[in-house]
Amino acid sequence: MSGQGDGKFDKSASDDKKWEVLSSREIFRTPFFQLRSDQCKLPDGRVMPNYFVCSFTPWVQVLALTPDHQAIMVRQYRHGIGASTLEFPGGAVSSHEVSEAEKAALRELREETGYTSPRVQFAGVHHPNPAFQNNELFTFIAWDCVKEGEQELDPFEDIEIIHVPVKNLPSLIYTGDIRHSLIVAGFVYTLPHIKHLIDI
Repeated sequence: MSGQGDGKFDKSASDDKKWEVLSSREIFRTPFFQLRSDQCKLPDGRVMPNYFVCSFTPWVQVLALTPDHQAIMVRQYRHGIGASTLEFPGGAVSSHEVSEAEKAALRELREETGYTSPRVQFAGVHHPNPAFQNNELFTFIAWDCVKEGEQELDPFEDIEIIHVPVKNLPSLIYTGDIRHSLIVAGFVYTLPHIKHLIDI
């Protein structure tokens, strides 16, 4: 990494670490993800016989704010940890384009909460788990949200809508009330745009 200590990451410095994929085979496929195994050659010549990768479509999440600066959050059960988590509304999108991700964010907001927004702002994009996932997560801010209707949930969704003063989000993260890592990461991207609304 060049520029060590200046807070910048030189992407080109990691290019010489790229693995060569010698072969790839699909192991399992569902409508939600695909699991494959890659045989890879490392830069020093070593061969990794099986490296497992999960392929997902891109994801979106949206920090939705009402005119009085309430964050519209959702609480839902996550079976992986056997507990409910407090999250931003979000879901999947079929395209890597920011414009399509924005449409998906508005759709998920409307379906999960019944709220719509006249103004959406792109906040950032990151990789949820680059060790074995290949997808991106787009984060948006939806301003001046208003209730337009009722929830339109999928058959197995059970989502509770929670209003949280946006100024309280940092303390909810620090106390562990918000402990979903993707929400914490998304909040970091929104912070430069909402710092005038919170006190940290």
